[in-house]
Amino acid sequence: MRPLKMASRASKLALVQSNHIRDLLKNLSDGIEISIVKVSTKGDRDKSDFLYKSDSMGFFTSEVENAVLDGRADIAVHSLKDLPTACTKGLIIAAVPKRQSVADALIASSQAASIAALPAGATVGTSSLRRIAQLRRLRDDIKCVPLRGNVETRVSKVVSGKVDAAIVACAGLNRLGLADKISAILPPREFLPAPAQGALAVQIRTADNELAELVSQLDDKYSRITVEAERCILTSLHGGCSIPLGVYAKISGDNIKIDAMLSDVEGKKYIKRSKTDCISEAKSCARELAQELLAAGGQEILDQIRNSRNDEIKK
Repeated sequence: MRPLKMASRASKLALVQSNHIRDLLKNLSDGIEISIVKVSTKGDRDKSDFLYKSDSMGFFTSEVENAVLDGRADIAVHSLKDLPTACTKGLIIAAVPKRQSVADALIASSQAASIAALPAGATVGTSSLRRIAQLRRLRDDIKCVPLRGNVETRVSKVVSGKVDAAIVACAGLNRLGLADKISAILPPREFLPAPAQGALAVQIRTADNELAELVSQLDDKYSRITVEAERCILTSLHGGCSIPLGVYAKISGDNIKIDAMLSDVEGKKYIKRSKTDCISEAKSCARELAQELLAAGGQEILDQIRNSRNDEIKK
């Protein structure tokens, strides 16, 4: 195998993830040379406000993808939840390795071991509309404030008292060795995660058959099935970071169960549905579940959110 270049965001978490994939590939091909190409993305540069107010398609991924397309790199490693659901022309996801924890974690400056135990009027840092909606549904007294930046920065703002708490993905904390900062793991069926949360995507050029043969060995069948089902719901709702959607798919035996929620920003119009089917029907199960969400009032929620966002952009 020729020497390879791997494109990665420059954050510590992204580099940990890329080095993990590099190590796995080296175990598959003895003596292979793989160097890391650091890429700055729009999402890394713009930390000014809530993420959902931004044009979020490819916010953390497009520049990394471009590095593969233009030949600066051969491989890209992404947090799969950041990738748009439509595949970029000329690229394929050659592997979805075994998924990390799908759950969100509460990090609190107090001794709070749950969202219910947070102080009255607590400030909770998050830039995710999905997390904001679920937090407000549980505690309408909580004040959600924008919290961007890398995982270490968000944790430090809790530790320093700039916010009372933050909601962060368990996977990132685990990968960075920061699991000791977790005050509580939020059960994913109760506090639904983002589609594909905890999963990585290894992307290569479509025509690179030699590399595909190597990278595809990292693919985990069940991780791919669950994340593709979750992202299928996102596709059916034509959503991105700008909608409060949570999805969790879990395989048990030959069946897959998918839980999904869609809510308004305030957490007052909260729709949750579940559906179970055989693994072979995972995508059709997901599409049917998405239609159930829309029919139960989800379309009105989406229309309201998009109209509000358009009004905000015009200001």
